[in-house]
Amino acid sequence: MSKSGFLKGLIFKEGDQTTTDDQGKNSSAPKNSANQANPQSFTSTQTVQGVVDNKFIEVLTSVIEDNNQPGQDYFEFKQAVENMNSLSMPEQQKFQTVFSVLGLQGCTKEGLLLSLDKYTQLIQKEKENFDAEMNTQFQSKVQSKLDEVERSKNELAELSTRIQELNNKILTLQQQAGAEEMGLRATEANFQASADVIVNEMLGDKQKINTFIQ
Repeated sequence: MSKSGFLKGLIFKEGDQTTTDDQGKNSSAPKNSANQANPQSFTSTQTVQGVVDNKFIEVLTSVIEDNNQPGQDYFEFKQAVENMNSLSMPEQQKFQTVFSVLGLQGCTKEGLLLSLDKYTQLIQKEKENFDAEMNTQFQSKVQSKLDEVERSKNELAELSTRIQELNNKILTLQQQAGAEEMGLRATEANFQASADVIVNEMLGDKQKINTFIQ
C-alpha cells in the first residue's frame, strides 16, 4: 500500500462514504457548492484549531524516508541534527558540526537545499491528496446531508402551506355546514309546525263530527 493510501485509510475508513456517522474531528468541515470544487479552494463552515498529531507526523515522515535518495542529503542531515538534541549546544553549532562531518562524505549545501526542496514537494503532494480526499468525504458525509436538510426544509414549507390550506378549507366547510344545518333545521321545524297545525285541525274536526253529527 502506498503512503498516500495508508494516510487515507488512517484518517478515513474505507467504504464508509454514506454512513450517518458524525463528521470526523481531525479536520474542519469544508463548505462546498453543489458542483465538485477544487480540493484546494474549499472553505470551512467551522473554525477548528488544529493540533500536531503524532500519527500524522509518523506517516508523513515515512513518506520522506521511503523516498530518501542515496548519499548524504537533507534526510541524513536532519537525522544527525536530531540525534544531537540531548547535547546542550546552540542549534547553529549543531548544524555546523553535522555539516562538517557529512561534508567529509560528500554532503554539500547545494545538495542539502535541493533534497530539502524535493522532500517539501513530496509533503505538499500528500497535502493535495489529503485535501482531495477530504473534499470527497465532505461531499459524502456533510454536503449530502446539508442538501437533504434543504430538501426537507422545502418539503416542510410545502407541507406547511398545504396544512394552512386544509385548515382554511376545514374552517370554511364547517361554517358552510353550520349554516346549511341551521337552514335545514329551520325548514324541518317549520314543516313540523305546519303539519301539526293541519293534524290538530283535523283531529278537532273529527271530534266535532263525532259530537255534532248523530
